[in-house]
Amino acid sequence: MTPRMLKQTLEEWSREVHVPADLADRALRRRSRLRLTRFAGAVSCAAVVAAVALLVPLVVAPRFAPPVDTGGSPVVVPVQPYRQTTPAQDVLADTENSPPETMIAAGRVAVSAYFTWRWHTDAERRLFDRTWYLLDPVTSRYEKTEWGWVDVAPGLRWAAVLEKDLPVRRIGIFDMETRQVRAWVPVDHPVGGVVWSPDGTRLVATAYDGSPDLDRTSVDERRCPATAAATPENPGRPPFQMISTSRTGYYVVDAATATAGDFHAVDPCLTDNSNVRRDFRWSDDGTLVQERSAVVRRPDAFYDLDGRPHDAPDGYVLTESQAGVSPDGTLLAGRDGMPTKVTELSTGKVVGRQQVLQLRAWADDRRLVALGCAGTCGSEFHNGLVLVSVDGRTTVPLSAYRKNSQQPEAWEPMFTLR
Repeated sequence: MTPRMLKQTLEEWSREVHVPADLADRALRRRSRLRLTRFAGAVSCAAVVAAVALLVPLVVAPRFAPPVDTGGSPVVVPVQPYRQTTPAQDVLADTENSPPETMIAAGRVAVSAYFTWRWHTDAERRLFDRTWYLLDPVTSRYEKTEWGWVDVAPGLRWAAVLEKDLPVRRIGIFDMETRQVRAWVPVDHPVGGVVWSPDGTRLVATAYDGSPDLDRTSVDERRCPATAAATPENPGRPPFQMISTSRTGYYVVDAATATAGDFHAVDPCLTDNSNVRRDFRWSDDGTLVQERSAVVRRPDAFYDLDGRPHDAPDGYVLTESQAGVSPDGTLLAGRDGMPTKVTELSTGKVVGRQQVLQLRAWADDRRLVALGCAGTCGSEFHNGLVLVSVDGRTTVPLSAYRKNSQQPEAWEPMFTLR
């Protein structure tokens, strides 16, 4: 019996015996570990029953299984450098459900995960609390998780996960196909955020000595010395008073061996970002660690992998949107606010304007995933994801419109190359 035939048969049985409808997908996902890889060409009904009996216990097993037991041998996670491939389906949308239930994707990017949020009061502290939903690439559906933080690697195979009550002292390397933590990476300094490198082989983990999700009003603010804030655009700007952050530094983690490198401490006052959460990320070429500036038109800060401040990499472009530079390096997505615009990077010439609120990610060199308004945009907070052309003439809905993106339980997407 072929895998497709097995799937169809099990789905028929699931409807009759009232087991979960996605039992077949779970069966196919786990068949390599259960060694259900070979069936005779003509499988009897009894064999199908036996297969169901063998797989039913998996239904009641924990959804997120413990790490694979390596018997004390060194951990090897089979990550591979990311290579862009042509997706089987160019556009996948879920315009019926908010939050989405099935995979949203366009061109080279997908919504790999999303979170819903609410404010939570704990011991007189006000915390920004996320509930994460992670894509299952086998079923193309989003599943609720118990993680406190999630980031998905390019290719949609691996996720980095942190447990609740951030910051925490270990990082999980999660296999999105088997739904299993493949390895835990211990760290001496607790971390509150992790981000994959562009090639999907390393992580930068940002360390904090307190929750990175505290409301600013709950933070015991520590004043930094007055800081000169002059920039090339505004050389006469006077010094200003910065607030210290609970961020303490970062680790670079090798995913294949599940090991963290040396801890690199960072001065909590060397930042222009007044947010409590100030996660590091990677430069576009994956050679440096980067911190986004919170000040418009001020260059980002960069560090090398040994923790030293570093000049911006060659070809660095100061961006004002999440989308940034197009895949071919010729176009630049403009700042938030309707209408948005795209300019030619070499000349600054406007090549298109779009009736959307934000440009979130490049689907390809001529289309972007954006945040668009419902109807005539009576409220900017009644919005959803759309696919829009650079010239602004074509817009395709990708998600249902959120009733109010500023209200608790609204969902926020994460975009990842697929």
